Amino acid sequence: MGGVARGAFHNAALLVEWSGALPALLGLVKEVEARLGRRSTPRWGDRVVDIDLLWAERKHRSPALIVPHPKLAERPFAWEPAREVAPWLPAGRGLPRAVPVGSIVTTLALARPTRADRSVHQRGVAMKFFIDSANLDHIRQANSWGIVDGVTTNPSLIAKEGGDFVETVAEICTIVNGPVSAEVVAESTADMVAQGRLLARIHENVVVKVPLTKEGIAATKELSREGVKTNVTLCFSPVQALLAAKVGATYISPFVGRVDDVSRDGMQLIEEIVALYANYPELETQVLAASLRHPKHVLDAALAGSHVATIPFAVMTKLFSHPLTDIGNEKFTRAWDGVPDRDIVSQVTRWLERNGR
Repeated sequence: MGGVARGAFHNAALLVEWSGALPALLGLVKEVEARLGRRSTPRWGDRVVDIDLLWAERKHRSPALIVPHPKLAERPFAWEPAREVAPWLPAGRGLPRAVPVGSIVTTLALARPTRADRSVHQRGVAMKFFIDSANLDHIRQANSWGIVDGVTTNPSLIAKEGGDFVETVAEICTIVNGPVSAEVVAESTADMVAQGRLLARIHENVVVKVPLTKEGIAATKELSREGVKTNVTLCFSPVQALLAAKVGATYISPFVGRVDDVSRDGMQLIEEIVALYANYPELETQVLAASLRHPKHVLDAALAGSHVATIPFAVMTKLFSHPLTDIGNEKFTRAWDGVPDRDIVSQVTRWLERNGR
């Protein structure tokens, strides 16, 4: 469709019952699409998933939704699967005059990506790991594991290491090829913008970290307008996250552990922000789960659909650990000690030479 050649798609239809209002169903559908990896794309752009609705015998038209799709009955790839689950739909063009009230037909198209497309898609939707640290040795070690996608710092972490702020940020940018958050330390919007502009000049990967205050939100809007990437920090409510997204923040940093500290559910905050953003696909702000205290926090953030988890070094090392892994590895090592020739490199090299490889 749209005059552009596409690859193969899986097309399917689903019949459901829904007792609520149509806008509420639309919100649920948008959340499902987001969890399946859909992101904002240009018109006729490639999409991982696309869900359309047919709402019983009723029609709906608003700026956010037209039901049914104006061209739905002219598209066999959507219409024929719909008729398989809803046989009362007409075989030809046109909409049914009467169908069971409350019945919903959703037409679902899932892309079947090529190997290259699949790898790009996975890189785009898998939760990224940032290390929350200003310790250069820790950052180098974590980066050597191959799992670090970026770094977050803050004034407390920088002060703890005792090094020069700008030199530390610059050095981190040479270690990790990914976003590096560097925080402004100012109270007025003008000062935050001035600091942010300078921080962004240190390296192309610098993301300017801004507090979620009135002045910080105003600064974020200006920096975003100028093309500076921003990370709005100290977020403790979904409404705050919405404010950051409205002014174009690149990341929003909800603090899970600190919410837990005041006897609230910090992970629920992540879930609510992810669901809120899913209602508005045009919002491109990524959820960056911060203040993670243990591996369970990392797991829960991933299950909630957070785009990023920023993880202290001590917690990141624990992600590798499991007692059964340690026991199994020790058992394999002891068994291998009984093999006469344990030099795998020499064995494989000789075998390759003998076989002309």
